[in-house]
Amino acid sequence: MKRKFAILILLWGLIFLANKAEALDIIVTGDWSETINVSDLISGAGSDLIDSYESASNAVSLSISGTTGTWRIDVKRVDTTWHGDFILYVKRTSDGTGGGVSGGTAYQEVTGSDLSFFSGSDDVSGINTQLKLSGVSIQIPADTYTTTIYYTVVDT
Repeated sequence: MKRKFAILILLWGLIFLANKAEALDIIVTGDWSETINVSDLISGAGSDLIDSYESASNAVSLSISGTTGTWRIDVKRVDTTWHGDFILYVKRTSDGTGGGVSGGTAYQEVTGSDLSFFSGSDDVSGINTQLKLSGVSIQIPADTYTTTIYYTVVDT
């Protein structure tokens, strides 16, 4: 029996204005999709699938502008078609250019609630992030699974 998964991670940037006249902006570019098939079986027919997959280290790039000081990036996911055994993670893989950033260099789970990802100051462009999917198994029904990651910039 042939099983095929298609995982599509959609990315969106949100803008959060915190009682200021200035407009914070975030631009999110990139996406990640993973097709999982027979070649991902650990030991061939009758074995389970590799359970974790990583995107390229620069799969998603964030740029923050319109800042007047410090800010924070929050992250959450909104599922379209998703399996409860999947766990999605994100980490920051570069500092970008301009301003400064800190935190977010270890994988953290992306859930359905806004969670602090990393923080920074001033305008920064080209902050690269990487995604990781775990919990994949032959026991999960073959389907196309999709979720959207929302990155929100919060003025701090």
